[in-house]
Amino acid sequence: MDAVAGPDRMLNPATRLLWRSNNCLQLELGDRAVVVDGPAARSVRRLAGRRSPTDTGPATGTAVLRALADAGFLWPRPAPDGEDRLTPPVPRLAAELAALSARRGEGAAEVLSARRFTSVLVHGSGRAGPHVAALLAAAGVGRVSLREPGPVRLHHGVPGGVLPGDEGRSLAAATADAVLRAAPETATETLPPDEPADLVVLAEDKPADPDHRDVLHRQRRAHLVVQLAAGHGVVGPLVIPGLSSCLRCADLHRLDRDPAWTALAVQLSVRRTRRAPGEVALESVIAGLATQQALAFLDGEQPAAIDGTLEQHPPDWRIRRRSWPVHPDCDCQSGR
Repeated sequence: MDAVAGPDRMLNPATRLLWRSNNCLQLELGDRAVVVDGPAARSVRRLAGRRSPTDTGPATGTAVLRALADAGFLWPRPAPDGEDRLTPPVPRLAAELAALSARRGEGAAEVLSARRFTSVLVHGSGRAGPHVAALLAAAGVGRVSLREPGPVRLHHGVPGGVLPGDEGRSLAAATADAVLRAAPETATETLPPDEPADLVVLAEDKPADPDHRDVLHRQRRAHLVVQLAAGHGVVGPLVIPGLSSCLRCADLHRLDRDPAWTALAVQLSVRRTRRAPGEVALESVIAGLATQQALAFLDGEQPAAIDGTLEQHPPDWRIRRRSWPVHPDCDCQSGR
């Protein structure tokens, strides 16, 4: 048998194998599917260890198998004394690795391993902040912490985030506990000032503080906004200083549409004396969406929240993207 179809190859662990007939297979990987029949189907069945008693013909179809290997459906089988690219850095991440392989092929393990060396700092007292922190840790991010001096309020409690029993505790400490419940190996200490985090998540249910956003921009620190309000949730923009539109760009676009925006923004920035409204189901969707965007950035992909926001307004089930391009009156591209 050719090396492509020989014992040095195996099915990608994320590949689903379905029999259409005795000599015809359907392979599914993520949102892709291919149908294989004839000699190549027999080879795939043997690679999967599912050879049938009637499967006595030669296992050929080398060109098809090579194409399957190039498309990520087949992987090299690890040598007994070599590095196993199918083993995640932490056993609990096996499902994460299999899912990543559907998009990243043989590079999935490298992507997942790289997450261990990334760090995310969450700012703000928004309900979604601790939840996003725990989800990022569960996905393999090596260091996740929250910087917020305030206490846990009862409304902060959500499945996967801080608990109702944390009420009154430091929100930062309760978030660290939520992170460690999700991923015990995660570092939760905040990095020193001379070691900035790879991404800052601004989880405030109000407009970002102008002084804080300006500091992040001057320090060239990527930051992602996550906001919840009564009836809708917003993820983005994800700002990469000097390369994308910034939060001031979004404010200038709002001002173009509404001359009263500056006055409204000042009032919206005042911290609420009562708990912020928000549905737990919507919060869970927004926290998951924010985590996806953060991971896409950390993994070197192109998040949809760059130069835009992702929004959901129940009962509409759709996630809508709103564009926020660089504003011509903003100096964010000038290196300020």
